[in-house]
Amino acid sequence: MSILMDIGAAFRGPRAQMQHQLSIMSEPRTLMLGLTACFLSFVADLPGLAAGVTAAGESSDILNGKLGALFIWRVLFGTLFLYAIAAVFRLILKLFKGQGTWAQTRLALMWAVMVATPLVLISGICKVFTPPPVFLVASLLTTVVFFWQWVTCLAVVEFPRSTKT
Repeated sequence: MSILMDIGAAFRGPRAQMQHQLSIMSEPRTLMLGLTACFLSFVADLPGLAAGVTAAGESSDILNGKLGALFIWRVLFGTLFLYAIAAVFRLILKLFKGQGTWAQTRLALMWAVMVATPLVLISGICKVFTPPPVFLVASLLTTVVFFWQWVTCLAVVEFPRSTKT
């Protein structure tokens, strides 16, 4: 199944989709999910950055510098930040008898971020081309969807349902 179909399926059934992601889990794939989500977050900020530089009357050299800095921050440090957040939550969930592994907790976070990226892209467009209330609603919806997916994924990984018959 393609990643886009997986993202669509995650909106319909996040638990089943997380089980599918666990069945095809590998560390390179988890890293790819994090890098892709962070790169798409970088892409979502491009219209706003370009509009801000243009409105300020700055040169293209300033825009290039800001783009380079934003790329390094979003893609490289953003991915490392996601890994750190996953590690902290793994430690916290361990205190509550979480049964997942470090890799599964990382996958849960990276998958939730990846599922929210289409809404991140829409929010980036709304930031430049719509009035502020529309951008606020889009950002709020993105945040809600991310946390819904992340909590569901963590529940699947850390507290699986028992299969008593």
